[in-house]
Amino acid sequence: MGLIYSIGWQKSFGKKNKLRVNPYMMTGGFWPFGISDTRDQFYRITTLGLNFHYDLIKYKALSLVTTVGAFGNYSRGLLGTGGWPEANHNQSEYFHSIYFGNNMSLGLGINPGKSRFALELRPINIHLGTNHFILGYLMLGVNIKLTK
Repeated sequence: MGLIYSIGWQKSFGKKNKLRVNPYMMTGGFWPFGISDTRDQFYRITTLGLNFHYDLIKYKALSLVTTVGAFGNYSRGLLGTGGWPEANHNQSEYFHSIYFGNNMSLGLGINPGKSRFALELRPINIHLGTNHFILGYLMLGVNIKLTK
């Protein structure tokens, strides 16, 4: 389990602004909440990426949004906390790895035209990368419009 934070910039294209380009940076931390059948795992991620969002269906302020993109990820952390006697493993291991891959998502967007804020609810977010890297998460996003 963990929390992920993301910050980015977004530029819209087209007459109806249905296509958006979004470079971003994401960071987060994870811990072994509720997992008891493996050794403890504490780790952090930092990701730089580029997403392309497209409104598949748009009705007034509500839209069904799909996303495809590419990313680079740096992961680091601690595996084990010095004791997992059931598996005859009594050591901790530090790790750090770099991954590259692609991502996709699907969700809802709420973008009131006169408001400076837009909301996103993306329940499906999947990152697949090199060396079996997999990241899945639920996202609630708040976008702040700098210009109207």
